[in-house]
Amino acid sequence: MTAEEQAALAQERLDACKRYMKVDYDEDDELIAGLMQANDAYLSSAGVRRDVSPAQHDLIVQAMTLQMYDTRGADTPQQALETVPPIVRSMFNQLKIRCNYGGAADGAGG
Repeated sequence: MTAEEQAALAQERLDACKRYMKVDYDEDDELIAGLMQANDAYLSSAGVRRDVSPAQHDLIVQAMTLQMYDTRGADTPQQALETVPPIVRSMFNQLKIRCNYGGAADGAGG
């Protein structure tokens, strides 16, 4: 993927995340993009690869980013973790299993 294609994908993912978060202003784009990068790194470190299911991966990143954005003033990191919806945890677990056991991309057979 070229640098131009990477930049376009990053912008597309940022725009999708902002729609998920219902953020319609640009002032926090740098913060949101940074939170997304941190969440991408977290998932990668946990053995979750985007290529296995880009849509599911991005939805998890969007939900995590929203929680981090909304709880950025929380007294402790634990408060932010306690508010992650159970469905996001389930999606994370499912995607991690698919990544670890060679699951096919986006639910195709395998």
